[in-house]
Amino acid sequence: MPKIRQQKIASQIQKLVAMTLLKEIADPRIDGLISVTRVDVTPDLREARVHLSFLNNKRPPATILEGINSAGRHIQSEVAKGLTMRFVPRLSFHLDESLKREAEILKKIGEANRKN
Repeated sequence: MPKIRQQKIASQIQKLVAMTLLKEIADPRIDGLISVTRVDVTPDLREARVHLSFLNNKRPPATILEGINSAGRHIQSEVAKGLTMRFVPRLSFHLDESLKREAEILKKIGEANRKN
């Protein structure tokens, strides 16, 4: 189970990455709705896995993730500005399909309810 400090840092990183993606990234490869679903920080606080979910996008998720990775240094610097730590965790971005699966399940449930 993650320690409280890990959880607090993960929560701060999640907010900072979401705000940076929303306001400062203008890469044409990045479109649609991007959600930062969760952030996992290692116990030594050196690395953070940022899990992203994409909805209503025109491009394939791999292309969007490529755009985010190319903006990774900028995102990393914005997170560093927002955190008051000596060493800021190194960010890595990963695709999270959970929201997409959840939307599909809810759609199927809605269709099943309409049939009955």
